[in-house]
Amino acid sequence: MRRVITEAVIAAVTGLVLTAAGQAAEPNCLPWSSAAPVIAQHSLLPANVIYQMVQSRTGGQIIHASLCDENGRFFYKLVVLGAKGDVSNVTVDALTGQP
Repeated sequence: MRRVITEAVIAAVTGLVLTAAGQAAEPNCLPWSSAAPVIAQHSLLPANVIYQMVQSRTGGQIIHASLCDENGRFFYKLVVLGAKGDVSNVTVDALTGQP
């Protein structure tokens, strides 16, 4: 029973985060699904490489990602759902892969 409740809470939190992320689009940020041309143009690390790096560092699952540009400096903004249901924000340099 406890597992069912935990899974329901995780699903609810994930839904809220995804809804909020979709509504609160930041200026100068692209959703992950639209970032490929910018990644290629600026020779940035591909999104799948960043995904694997962050997943191995955090042990969590990326539930939202954006590629952002701040004065020519590109970085990924990620929302990560941890194994225990915790949600964290991770920023990764799109050129170097460093946090």
